[in-house]
Amino acid sequence: MKRILIIGTSGSGKSTFANKVAERSQVPFFPTDEFYWEPNWKVATPEKVRQQVMNIIARDTWVLDGNFDDEHELVWKRAECIVWLDYSLMTICRQVVVRNLAWTLTRQQIWSGNRMTLQRAFSGILHAVKSHPLKRQKYPLWLAELSDTIKYRFCTSHEAKTWLQSLKGN
Repeated sequence: MKRILIIGTSGSGKSTFANKVAERSQVPFFPTDEFYWEPNWKVATPEKVRQQVMNIIARDTWVLDGNFDDEHELVWKRAECIVWLDYSLMTICRQVVVRNLAWTLTRQQIWSGNRMTLQRAFSGILHAVKSHPLKRQKYPLWLAELSDTIKYRFCTSHEAKTWLQSLKGN
């Protein structure tokens, strides 16, 4: 597999998992959170996001870590393999709370040099809670449209880790 997409609710661990998939499969990883955020927490324009996405998916090999809900017809169809980290809302909430609070406390620079604030951390938690049921509603339908794409839906981190261990370099 040379074009792998990792999808899931915010906080599911897409970026961490995608990075491990890339290492294991020896395919370049292109983190995508920075596509959506500019400095000072300015939201990138849809045109800018789309251009960055197009630059990556035009390549022969990639691992991406994003849902691309607005661009799913382009990105998802280009992927050879889609891995959905479909964890429970409780798991997502725990992970996003821990991640966002850690980023807030450490003042670590994240996407486009931004630093997490308590307000942003709380906003991110709310986003995960609101988007979780929407993804569970839409994604099975979108994935069903992709007959030639390899698809995995993992409901636990154990399932995802087991699959990851089965990957071999090209």
